[in-house]
Amino acid sequence: MERNVQDIRIGKRIRHDIGDISSLKESMKRYGMLNPVVITESGTLIAGYRRLQAARELGWSTVRVKIMPNTDEADLIEIEIDENLHRKPFTEDERTDAFLQLERLRNPGLLTRILRGLRSLWRRFLGLFTRSR
Repeated sequence: MERNVQDIRIGKRIRHDIGDISSLKESMKRYGMLNPVVITESGTLIAGYRRLQAARELGWSTVRVKIMPNTDEADLIEIEIDENLHRKPFTEDERTDAFLQLERLRNPGLLTRILRGLRSLWRRFLGLFTRSR
């Protein structure tokens, strides 16, 4: 379901500072909105404040929404807390692995050349070590 971005009302929020959303806007330009914003039946934003703001700044007229029926003020706060507390960012190792996989898929020749070069250096190193004996 979609809703006009101007029809979504932003009520009292826990998060006041949305931070830098430039990378989010780039992602949304490239892939679209991966997760819909969550609103009440009357159109008040529950979750997805940064996504909504990014969509507005990108000039989008509509966004995908999920409507949560029968929500009271306590539900709104609980859902906002829940969305922001239960996400887990990548560990440093996971992030590194993800970028290595992406690089391997985008530039397989480069990675192959690097690995061959490292193997050649290793063989030279071993050759120097065995000659010195």
